[in-house]
Amino acid sequence: MCYAIPGKITGLDGRVATVDYYGEKRNAYIDLVPDLTIGSYVYAQGGFVVSRISEAAAQDILKDWRELFFKLQETDRRLSNDPKTLYERANAIRQKHQGNSCCIHGILEFSNYCARNCHYCGIRRDNKKLTRYRLDTNEILEAVDYASNKLGFKALVLQSGEDVWYTDDKLHEIVTEIRKRCPVLIFVSIGERDLSTFKRLYDAGARGVLLRFETSDEALYSRLKPDSKLKTRLEMLKALREMGYLIITGFLVGLPKQKGKDILESIKLTAELGAEMFSFGPFIPHPETPLSGAALPSLEQMLKTIARARLTTPDARILVTTALETLDKENGARQGLMAGANSLMINVTPLKYRKLYDIYPNRAGVEDDTNSRIDSVLKLLYLLGRAPTDLGVALETASKTMS
Repeated sequence: MCYAIPGKITGLDGRVATVDYYGEKRNAYIDLVPDLTIGSYVYAQGGFVVSRISEAAAQDILKDWRELFFKLQETDRRLSNDPKTLYERANAIRQKHQGNSCCIHGILEFSNYCARNCHYCGIRRDNKKLTRYRLDTNEILEAVDYASNKLGFKALVLQSGEDVWYTDDKLHEIVTEIRKRCPVLIFVSIGERDLSTFKRLYDAGARGVLLRFETSDEALYSRLKPDSKLKTRLEMLKALREMGYLIITGFLVGLPKQKGKDILESIKLTAELGAEMFSFGPFIPHPETPLSGAALPSLEQMLKTIARARLTTPDARILVTTALETLDKENGARQGLMAGANSLMINVTPLKYRKLYDIYPNRAGVEDDTNSRIDSVLKLLYLLGRAPTDLGVALETASKTMS
């Protein structure tokens, strides 16, 4: 658990630093930021130090944050102290094991071209009605620079379809340049590529991978993804974790012919894969796919999945996906967080491209101004007593909400 406020290094042991936040101590790897010493002030995310900050600047931030820090903790404890329903029990376990931290990652969808033909996905190869787009290297760097250096994101997911137009050299250049310019933890979500590709990206500074397995049922997987194999994907996830990557993975809820036991098995598999973050969202049928006529899962089904995942894996970081928010655009995020989740993503794709990443219809947030979206997310978190992580926090928003 790392807050998007500076921490002070109080110990160094090889490649691991001990970082202090108002008396709470967390460990973080120092691979990405060399030449740190005891007494340095840093930002750390996902178990990695991502940048240093001067002591004067850090003290200014910490001074302003101190009162809010403990006030948020008290609000969270108050909202979690009377567990009766399934959701309340899950939320209480979340509070006990993960505290009030809530990861907020940015996500940049840089291409909707895809070589795959998955039966559930709107950007599948055979969707001829979709307008395709690709961001070039400069557009990606500009978008990341804005998200990191202007909006304050400390962790970003770079996501695309399986688009081999982005060669190993292009991807390596993008990650290398981001690390030079931006103090941010980089996750990549580019589908199945050679392990050598991921090794080059790790060496360039990427430290996380978002790669979902979608279902633990091998037969169902084959029907959904006719040009892929579940075994191959699981082997890749294991190899990437061994390589040193943080893993975000998970599955779809409400797939045709999916049974309750399949969901429980998928929760178990997510944990067994050593996921840094659990990502599971509702299956939302897309009209230009073979599953266009399938039924939509209920919000209750999704919330039960979050709660069960929390009960079985108390230490997990569990994501409220955009797909869940799409089921209930007014209240989905709040309900997900109160059912045991503690992570969110905010779309930082340039607005002119956002609608075109059409993996399912009517996605939440595709028309939202990013600054307005950040403001609404922060207000929600402060009302729930959650401390935002991976995002430089607007104290003005906090003070207005908590007053």
